[in-house]
Amino acid sequence: MNVSSWLKAAKKKTDRLDAELILAYVLRVPRTFLHAHPDYKINQEEQDQADSFLKRRQNHEPFAYITGRKEFYGRNFKVTRDTLIPRPETEALIDVIKTIKPAKILDVGTGSGCIATTLSFELPDSEIDAVDISENALHVARLNAQFLGAKVNFFVSDLLQNVGKYDLIVANLPYVDREWDWLSPELAFEPETALYANDHGLALIKTLIEQAQDHLNPGGYLVLEADRSQHQKISDFARDFQFETINDAQKSDLSVVLVSKNQSAH
Repeated sequence: MNVSSWLKAAKKKTDRLDAELILAYVLRVPRTFLHAHPDYKINQEEQDQADSFLKRRQNHEPFAYITGRKEFYGRNFKVTRDTLIPRPETEALIDVIKTIKPAKILDVGTGSGCIATTLSFELPDSEIDAVDISENALHVARLNAQFLGAKVNFFVSDLLQNVGKYDLIVANLPYVDREWDWLSPELAFEPETALYANDHGLALIKTLIEQAQDHLNPGGYLVLEADRSQHQKISDFARDFQFETINDAQKSDLSVVLVSKNQSAH
């Protein structure tokens, strides 16, 4: 079987992009290779692997879990079923924090470690800690930091339970409401504890806002990701903070980056 014939058959089962990504990954070539070499022969082992991946994708398994990798801010990160898959819209958190340039940063609910590891490269003069309640997620985060050569201190903490004070706290916490009617079937493959929260998705965000009062240095920032539909409720809850939202419409028409500033010491 050659590239052209496999893709023709695969496109009857999934969309063109998925088919090309799968075959390019199996052959370890860029997608452009597939277009330039439609007659390239695929051996039986490669065909079997591609067919297996195609079947998993048909079942809505995210491509990142099939390959075990996901790009974030120009770097490749290892992902497993113990970690949330990094999203393009989350890159906006990095953009915001780079404008602030805090000296001491905490990444809460680090998951794959993509935020903390990225910040260690983008802000090399900053001290960065990262916490997660999941030991399995922290294992993946440490592997990513070690592989990429990042300087991040990882440790277990339930939100801010075991941490000190910081100039900036960043968190992409679970904020998905199970009642939302637009949820993708792909979410079924990701860890529930990294996606869903009670109180219409706001339970953990509210807890973090309360805890942050005692863990931010004067003038410190709390930077969060949340859905646009949650903006007003979070703003109402964060009464002791100066409140600002940054909508990144180019990267997502659903997500927002929330920035809260604490002006006084507690």
